Amino acid sequence: MNSIFPNSKRLLLSRSLLIVIGITISIVFLIIAFNKIQFSQFLIALREINILSVILCITFFFLSCIFRTIMWRVTTEKLCQVGFPTLFGGVVIGYMANNILPFRAGELVRAHYLSSCTYIPFASSLSTVYIERIFDVFSLGLLIVIGFIYGINELFFHSWEMILIGLGTFLLLSILFILLSVKVSRSFGNHERVFLFKLLTVLKSFLKPLEQLKQGKTFSIVMVLSIVAWGCNYLSVMSLICNTIPGYLKPALLLLLFINIGLLIPSSPGAIGVMQIAFLMALASFGVTREDSLALSFIYQGGLLLFTLSVGLPYFLKANLGLKNIKKQIHNAWL
Repeated sequence: MNSIFPNSKRLLLSRSLLIVIGITISIVFLIIAFNKIQFSQFLIALREINILSVILCITFFFLSCIFRTIMWRVTTEKLCQVGFPTLFGGVVIGYMANNILPFRAGELVRAHYLSSCTYIPFASSLSTVYIERIFDVFSLGLLIVIGFIYGINELFFHSWEMILIGLGTFLLLSILFILLSVKVSRSFGNHERVFLFKLLTVLKSFLKPLEQLKQGKTFSIVMVLSIVAWGCNYLSVMSLICNTIPGYLKPALLLLLFINIGLLIPSSPGAIGVMQIAFLMALASFGVTREDSLALSFIYQGGLLLFTLSVGLPYFLKANLGLKNIKKQIHNAWL
């Protein structure tokens, strides 16, 4: 049977171009981050980071994963009764994939994992992840409001730069995606009706989990769990910097915002470069040296990478997941 995507080479070329763009962004940001730093002071800053702070940072991140697992259980219970360990594995696998794959591919990997472990269609599985991201936006907006109320003046002067960069890049990629979709749609030919029918089926499957948000109780529970999960993320960042920065409450909140706004920017795996710029911009206003900021950023990335790999990899291997299987399932969702 012929594929409804006959221009696969063109799609592969476009995807490769996006990967190159992401890696280029990371390289440019790393060059900016390491410009005019004293490397010897950077190494000293790395050695002076308190190991207990790193352990607490990872512990609170683990707790945020627990609350996100509970949230995922709420959004999937109408589709299928999924065990807590399975859902927890999916949450960690998603973070793990984001750390080793470009363009936040962890969302797709996580949806594939749930679909593979249950009878939930891939589109519905992806929709439950999308629900979490919707509430993440609400929670992030709430944190920004709290930041203004709390009097973080640095938030007003610097966060808009990160927001504009992130949204601008997102807009550019959206335009590229639309142009690519138009080119692909023109090549459907005799498969156009099949595609439209399949598209409606996928959309129906995707929208099914969203219907439960109409219930006030479910909406409230998911909202509270999202806020609590973000609270754990805040404590995670705060634990990391508390021994380095005096009066760490405000810097921790600003840093959390910058990290997550920075993640809107497509880059290489693990947001390398983007994370370093986020730490530099957030902490510079509080008198933190570039060397200390960079050391904290790499310790933060390294700690979360170690945690997600050590916890998520066993789940990944047990579920017999693989990049080829993930691509196949995404492909079959449209064929």
